[in-house]
Amino acid sequence: MPLQEGEFAITRDSSGVELWVTQMGPYANMNSAFIDRENNIVAIVDPYDGKGWIEALETDDLFPTHILLTHTHRDHTAGVKKIRDNFPEIEVWGHIESVSPSLLGRIIFRKTDFTHTWNQIPNETIEWCCGKIQLRVTHAPGHAPGHVTFHGHGVYVAGDLLFTMRSGRVDLPGSDPQAQWRSLARAKSILQQLPPNWRLIPGHRYDWIDGTSPDWVTIKEALKHNLSLNAKDIESFDDLPYNRFDDDLSA
Repeated sequence: MPLQEGEFAITRDSSGVELWVTQMGPYANMNSAFIDRENNIVAIVDPYDGKGWIEALETDDLFPTHILLTHTHRDHTAGVKKIRDNFPEIEVWGHIESVSPSLLGRIIFRKTDFTHTWNQIPNETIEWCCGKIQLRVTHAPGHAPGHVTFHGHGVYVAGDLLFTMRSGRVDLPGSDPQAQWRSLARAKSILQQLPPNWRLIPGHRYDWIDGTSPDWVTIKEALKHNLSLNAKDIESFDDLPYNRFDDDLSA
């Protein structure tokens, strides 16, 4: 059964790092957090509901220490202010190119003041470590400027680069179909090198091949069935119907 609103799936790997996954908000956003209890580190990825995260962590005597943003679309940063207001010393990380400079882009991108930034070139992967948490951060623009993905501790956190069966749209301010295609090619090469039973955590819980809406799929399943990863060339990818929509706000 898919996670209910505000319900958390919690796992722990051999290093002791916990992964919390939850679904929040009307856009079926998937949120994650990497937690190292021994060193009191809680790194939340793309918090949608700041109050919900704070309350859930408090029940386990935890508090957020880091926010890691895949990109700065409003539905991925909605909870940042609440968390920062309550924990002003928190570190907020994002790619330096992830804030849209355009006037139209400000409708979709939330102004986010980072405390720390990544600045690697497109499709380059670097390591981010804090305590026992070790993540690989890949610059994956296309859906949004400065978009990044994270992988480590048994998961690939895709943000809006990849959903279970498809990928993020490329018709929003700052989107770039050719950059998205290159980022997807890089993502495929990374996924092919990861254990097939690792989970791909999408930015949103959208439809899967059987009509269900799972919270995640295995990397093996994504490589086999994701339509964007299996497009044979950029023309085939560009023709996929979910790349462009009539509205301005869907992810």
